[in-house]
Amino acid sequence: MADIFTPWQMKDLVIPNRLVRSATWEGLALDDGTPTHELILALADLAEGGVGLIITGYAFINPQGVGLSKQTGVHIDALIGPLTRISDAVHKAGGLVAMQIVHAGGQTKSEWIGGRTVIGPSALPISEWIGGRLETEPSALAKPIYREPVAEMTRDQLEDIIDDFARAAARVKAAGFDAVQLHGAHGYLINQFLSPNTNQRTDDYGGSPANRARFAYDVLAQVRSAVGPNYPVFIKLNSEDAIDGGLVFEEGLAVAKGLSDRGIDGIEVSGGVPAGKKLSPSRVVKEPKDEGYFLANAAAIKKAVSCPVICVGGWRSRARVEVALDQVDAVAMSRPFIRQPDLANRWRDGETEATCISCNQCFDVGKKQGLGCGQELKKQEA
Repeated sequence: MADIFTPWQMKDLVIPNRLVRSATWEGLALDDGTPTHELILALADLAEGGVGLIITGYAFINPQGVGLSKQTGVHIDALIGPLTRISDAVHKAGGLVAMQIVHAGGQTKSEWIGGRTVIGPSALPISEWIGGRLETEPSALAKPIYREPVAEMTRDQLEDIIDDFARAAARVKAAGFDAVQLHGAHGYLINQFLSPNTNQRTDDYGGSPANRARFAYDVLAQVRSAVGPNYPVFIKLNSEDAIDGGLVFEEGLAVAKGLSDRGIDGIEVSGGVPAGKKLSPSRVVKEPKDEGYFLANAAAIKKAVSCPVICVGGWRSRARVEVALDQVDAVAMSRPFIRQPDLANRWRDGETEATCISCNQCFDVGKKQGLGCGQELKKQEA
């Protein structure tokens, strides 16, 4: 059985333990994407709490790629200075921090992107975008979240966005972050290219699984060119979408292997999209058997790739994490670290369980006031 509190490496970055803070939207940026003092403190708290590697909430690479309001930005050079405050604070607290970068693609609303047109790999009317069926005949796996049609991006737009990923990664490095993570999961743009239900292109970025993976490969190549050979570049990757017509595991596994063959430095294995309801990325964990719901996928990917593999998916108990570490290099958590930023230190000192109950009220709290736990908020208000 592996020890959580042993070091591991991603590229030349030595990470002191096997606990990773998985990215989540914090809602703690100004309207222009500038990180607030509250965000800096929240990430520094995680470092003081003993997290081995902190991954920030997704940062948008251009204004048309915003996924939610009050999202951190990394789209202009003017943000390098403000973002450096995050890396400085985390490093002073003894931690390591990576920044996750994203383009939301069609998974956004025009009000969040300044009235711009919502774009994705393919043109999709509302009925197809929400899950492949008309709203009057909702699938059990469909949930109408984004109610705007999506316009197919032109080839020039596609190439510009790949360049935007590269420029954003260079800013992440310039701002002193220890690594950069690409968001290739949960229905955002890279995932949209991978998925046949959102990628219906007829050029060399659509059609076959290999063509649908081309965008992810090109983003990796451009990012690698921008940050150099020794800077850690990893990805949060959907292993499957878990909705009708979406990415299936066999294709997700092939993409993971393709990224590994092309020099990715790590893969955080996830799955699901917001339309998936019970099979969304943030599932309910009521019993120990519910933990690690992507472990089987992550373990299979680990056998197929040459880079480290991180498994996210409802981890709550130290014992289950230790068993998982016989199959993967590290585990990632998000919701437990919202409720207990010092959870890593607590486990090191002998505690065995997280207190997170997977109520998902943290998302509602985030929309109202930024990152926070609904259960802890209730205690404060009592």
